Amino acid sequence: MTMTRNVTTLLGLTLLLGLSPVGALAQTDPASEPAPESIEGQPEEPTSPPAVAPNPVEAYNRGVEAFQRGNLEAALTSFDEAIAVNPSYAEAYVYRGMVYGRQQDYATAIANLDRAIQLNPSYATAYFMRGITYYNMGNREAASADFNTAVQLDPDSVETYLYRGLTDSDAGNTALAIEDFTEAINRNPASVDAYILRGFAHEKVGAYEDAVADFSRAIELNNSRPAAYMGRGVGYYQLGLMEPALDDLNRAISLNPDGASAYLNRSYIYVQQNRLGRALEDLNRAIELNPRLSEAYMNRGIVRANQRDFAGAERDFARTLELNPERADAYKARGDARMSVGDELGAISDYSEAIFVDANYAEAYKARGDARLAIGDTPGAIADYSQAIDIRPNYLDAFSARGRAYVQTGQSQLAYSDLTQVILNDPRSLTPDVYFHRGLAQATLGESLGARQDLQQAADLYLRVGNAEGYRAALQELGQL
Repeated sequence: MTMTRNVTTLLGLTLLLGLSPVGALAQTDPASEPAPESIEGQPEEPTSPPAVAPNPVEAYNRGVEAFQRGNLEAALTSFDEAIAVNPSYAEAYVYRGMVYGRQQDYATAIANLDRAIQLNPSYATAYFMRGITYYNMGNREAASADFNTAVQLDPDSVETYLYRGLTDSDAGNTALAIEDFTEAINRNPASVDAYILRGFAHEKVGAYEDAVADFSRAIELNNSRPAAYMGRGVGYYQLGLMEPALDDLNRAISLNPDGASAYLNRSYIYVQQNRLGRALEDLNRAIELNPRLSEAYMNRGIVRANQRDFAGAERDFARTLELNPERADAYKARGDARMSVGDELGAISDYSEAIFVDANYAEAYKARGDARLAIGDTPGAIADYSQAIDIRPNYLDAFSARGRAYVQTGQSQLAYSDLTQVILNDPRSLTPDVYFHRGLAQATLGESLGARQDLQQAADLYLRVGNAEGYRAALQELGQL
């Protein structure tokens, strides 16, 4: 059983970093002017106390304190007050933009950050926060431009390198991401976030030993970060070290019992250990914590199919496709489940959808060929097998299937060619069927000696694997030579 395997998905990167990136923004009041002295000898007239104008700095500082406590409404009220008194207060616009960003009112957040930049075009923090807002909106290009400007204005901002690295990683520029994370580490060797993010970047390119080293360093610096244990657990898993991988993922879950990704990743280890019940428990928990985690549905479907719960598997693959209609592998997996219950037409429909999403999906062509062969559409099956081979010229399973189809249509020379290709390239892992069908092809071509050798080899292999029906069929064909 092969479960889909993506590099660990981190949910909520802003929360992972724990950023409040506007630094020490609390400000002090300007020195007040001394009160004018009364003229000596002149009697003072009674006056009403003068109205005290609101102090924008005090309002701003109250807003910062409220924001740091998580009281967004109180923070917004205070920043509104500060801006009303001082419409040129760039710092207040930045923080008000952060409040709207937390509330996911991104358009208003951008408007506030734009105003801060208009008031102070060299304000690095404003560019940085606008970059984060664009990042959260999914506008990676605009985010990258703002992070670049922020780095130019403030080359020592570790957080800016981290976010620019995330943006590069999302765009597939993992090498650039690693450079940024490394720069962050150079500027702050105690940055746990930088080691964690570089570790995940290393995993993305398959550098698992480097990833384990980074996560281990993050743990040395702070042994209470679940993301570090989860990342290292994934690294150990990819290196084939199941016990330390399980230990790390257990630790990640103990630190954060509500982290869906850790349960998802631990399920891979349980599958490798053939503990499918435990794997299902973890996948159920991951889905409970994050009902939109498509990878959990996908893998639960694979486990259920392996347990012959094809109805449950179909439901999981359908849910995967609801969450991500462009997953060709989910269509392929649902097609496989339908084939297993004899729904060849449903399977063909799913395989066709998989091919529509990914025109170079060789396995989907091969599977559709199998389904077409099962309903008697041998020419269609041969066409699909040929397309699979065109996409992947060394696809021996497709050669084997096409060779068997050629035998059925009496194209014995083509069958012999395909099946010989399989035997020459993979002699140690052959199924008896390959020799059996090549023997039939050779018999049709009049090559009695070669046919006898192949059929005898097939009989021996059938006997070795305990396939009595195949063994009898091979002996019957031998008796007719």
